[in-house]
Amino acid sequence: MKTWDLIKSDLARLDKVSFTKFLKWYFFPKGSTFPFQVWFRIVAGLKKNKFLKFTIGSIAYFIYRHLSFKYGISANTNIEVGAGLNIAHGFGVFLNCKKIGENFTVYQGVTLGSDAHDNSLIPTVGNSVTIYPGSVITGDVTLGDFSVIGANSYVSKNIPEHSVAAGAPEKIIRNN
Repeated sequence: MKTWDLIKSDLARLDKVSFTKFLKWYFFPKGSTFPFQVWFRIVAGLKKNKFLKFTIGSIAYFIYRHLSFKYGISANTNIEVGAGLNIAHGFGVFLNCKKIGENFTVYQGVTLGSDAHDNSLIPTVGNSVTIYPGSVITGDVTLGDFSVIGANSYVSKNIPEHSVAAGAPEKIIRNN
């Protein structure tokens, strides 16, 4: 998907898609991290074009880093993120995954990353996954499509599709 289409899909998770709604959510986000998501998408898109990466890419990256500090979000721009990203609340969100599917929702204080010793073992997130506040997902795990991770959970094993997991360590509460 093109960068603008990804931004429109992110906006569609918040409101109707129009230019006026884009301006409203960009300049008056009401607790949303939509401005960060816009620049996250732009920087990730610019990495695909070498000319743009070295011309306007540095300005875009500066704005992205500023918003990263403002909202308290650390996200690797090399991640392939599907349409419909929703970072509901920033502040303490760390995203370092192999891939994130479509319609991903994450709340504050969530860590998705490697375990302490091996940076190559990072999670893969399926489509329509929701991760609630304070959760930590580490290691080479896969969160299946339509799975939900409860608040303050620690996940170090694969979570099957259509499952609800919670606890530290994780426990499958419901599997539809």
